[in-house]
Amino acid sequence: MTETIDDAIGLLDSELLADIRAHADALDRGEDTSRRSFAALGAAGLLGLGAPGNVDGRLSQMADVISVISGDCMSTGFSLWAHRMAVEYLLTAATPFSIAAAQPLLAGTTLGVTGMASAFKEAAGCGSLDLTATPVDGGYHLSGSLRWASNLYDDSLMITAARTETGEKLIVALPLNTPGVVLGNHFKLLAMDSTASSYVKLDDAHITSEQVLSTDFQGFLNTVRPTFLVLQSAMCIGLTKTTVEQSKLGLTGVNSVFQPEVDEVARKLAAAQTTLASAAAAVGAAQPPSKKELLTLRLTAAEIASASAALEIRTAGGKGYASRTPASRRYREAAFIPVQSPSEAQLRWELDRCE
Repeated sequence: MTETIDDAIGLLDSELLADIRAHADALDRGEDTSRRSFAALGAAGLLGLGAPGNVDGRLSQMADVISVISGDCMSTGFSLWAHRMAVEYLLTAATPFSIAAAQPLLAGTTLGVTGMASAFKEAAGCGSLDLTATPVDGGYHLSGSLRWASNLYDDSLMITAARTETGEKLIVALPLNTPGVVLGNHFKLLAMDSTASSYVKLDDAHITSEQVLSTDFQGFLNTVRPTFLVLQSAMCIGLTKTTVEQSKLGLTGVNSVFQPEVDEVARKLAAAQTTLASAAAAVGAAQPPSKKELLTLRLTAAEIASASAALEIRTAGGKGYASRTPASRRYREAAFIPVQSPSEAQLRWELDRCE
């Protein structure tokens, strides 16, 4: 795993990674947006590694890029994950429309939105689709509300799902400048203000038939889920790696009492890194990782991120409590992970049914 992380740092270019790191606190203060890095990431060819379905064998590199960035700035890492999944959906569909629509996302000039939380809940049996699709000449009208999505800019492209009156389930692509689309004011969030997150309301927003990416709802989700969970896990692991490193630096004097706890999280981190590398490499292979294995990896990655961030705060002293320090930022970033879809509750619920 160390070799692949080193490869990711090389792919990122030291100046690009240093720029992301240098602006992490500004993003935390709401003085800029995570979008600022995407044109550079696109120019470096880093927005489509492994897409779709690890076809080029480079999903491990994509995971490492997301991991390294998340360790320096979770806002950018999370926005990158969301954007990269929109690329995955478009290239998985592989229609003339979706292939053309993916090009500005690959360049980083347009941001991608993954509005698929309710789709995955529907597939798991613990929720239902938020949007309805009414057939009209040449396409559909979409209506309803998504409670949460990120990378929400007027020129972004959202991939989401909707249900027709007859029960057909569609995966669709929707430019957010489509008439009938209303973006809420960006949420004020702990550490994640810069991710352009809010609700989306649709009132008869028109899409053409070519904007339907798939009518095989379950098949499409089964195809993209491994990449979805692998890259989310990479994001969590990147944050954990940094917080473990910082916790170790704080194990002096009386803080040495935390040594066993830090060692235990470090052990779990090493195991998760190995599992992640194996899972990423196996996506698209003859024997891909099972749903249970991927859900377990994602839950473990979330749990150690929370645990390690809490340890960094305890070993950081006063700077852990100061609101504008990297330690405080990482603690607040980690607080987002248990509620990111799939939430910790959903992961546990789904794993119970995998037994």
